[in-house]
Amino acid sequence: METLRSAIILKQFQHKMKSKKASLLHQVITHIILIALVFGLFFLAATANVDSKGVKQQVLEKQIALLIDSADSETKIIVHKSNKYGSITNLEIKEGRVFAYVEGQGISKGYPYFSEYDVILEKDDENYYIKIK
Repeated sequence: METLRSAIILKQFQHKMKSKKASLLHQVITHIILIALVFGLFFLAATANVDSKGVKQQVLEKQIALLIDSADSETKIIVHKSNKYGSITNLEIKEGRVFAYVEGQGISKGYPYFSEYDVILEKDDENYYIKIK
């Protein structure tokens, strides 16, 4: 009788241990899936932000400002209205900042430039001309 009771208790203990192991495994798998989902969402948000027109607009403004900063007197910089960053709808240079408006973007913070020369902006149908005097 005692051995039968011991056998039953042993079986119950083994069943509990299997149940705890299964429960722990279930929790680990659930946590791994949740972590993967969070990283996936971060990745998607980062890729959407990198490819956005706002970033391309900022890159364009920064490049133009750096060109102005490094230009000598009597330099002429040509910026095509259609380029790899998108179609530029408007380009402005005022108050020591470059404002580039890419198609589909309405707001621009501008990017500052630091030139000791006068900067003049002219445009025609296909290009913008930045003249450093």
